[in-house]
Amino acid sequence: MTTGSIWSQRPVVAGRWTLKDVVQGKPFGHPSHPPFVHFPSALLPVAFIFDIASRLDADLTLTRAAFYNILLGLAVAVFAAITGLIAYLPMVGGSRKKILGTRHLIAQVCAVSLFALSLLVRSFDFDATQTPLLAMVLAAAGTVVLSVGNYIGGTLVYRQGMRVSTEL
Repeated sequence: MTTGSIWSQRPVVAGRWTLKDVVQGKPFGHPSHPPFVHFPSALLPVAFIFDIASRLDADLTLTRAAFYNILLGLAVAVFAAITGLIAYLPMVGGSRKKILGTRHLIAQVCAVSLFALSLLVRSFDFDATQTPLLAMVLAAAGTVVLSVGNYIGGTLVYRQGMRVSTEL
């Protein structure tokens, strides 16, 4: 039995859905990618807002809030990435959707990487009352790149009609 056959052939839930169906959200009648993207799209930029606040008023609570926002945002981004790849991989190569999907993927990987680096920098001085400047710059860049990636993802859905079918 190959991995491919498990992925696309083998029923997982009550003999009705394959693993791919479950990851895509078919049992729920809704694509699974959108619910996951909202968390990193909110948590990561809010971390940058906490960074700005910590520079204006040195407070350990603000730097910790930013740290944990990034940590949780990155954790949920793993699920967003998995469900996004499930929608991305079957796209027709060379199509407008695939080109936009590739740009969206690259932007989001860059954004997550910038926030991961920011988290790493923060971890060296966990008890700081102000966010280190490098961590803040990385979070600012991550916020911009994340916003661009989200815009491209929105273009995929609202202009290209990607994954808006009720037929999942």
